[in-house]
Amino acid sequence: MTLDEAIAELTQRISAASASSVVRITRVSGEEATIRAYAPIADENAIKEATVDLTLQLLTSEGLDVQVLVYDIETSLPPEE
Repeated sequence: MTLDEAIAELTQRISAASASSVVRITRVSGEEATIRAYAPIADENAIKEATVDLTLQLLTSEGLDVQVLVYDIETSLPPEE
């Protein structure tokens, strides 16, 4: 799996877990990225549950380090794209 494919899959999982989430992506290198999900606090656990297994699999099997960080959209507004 490529980094772009991993980001797309994780973004889809975040959207499925929290339809109102806003996602921001930072690519650090060809093998590393950070996905910041700004969502209602009530959706935090759902997002984490939807993404944790895949992020661990990507790290151990694919050598891709993709971190998913969840922020409360009420207290941390997403930066402009």
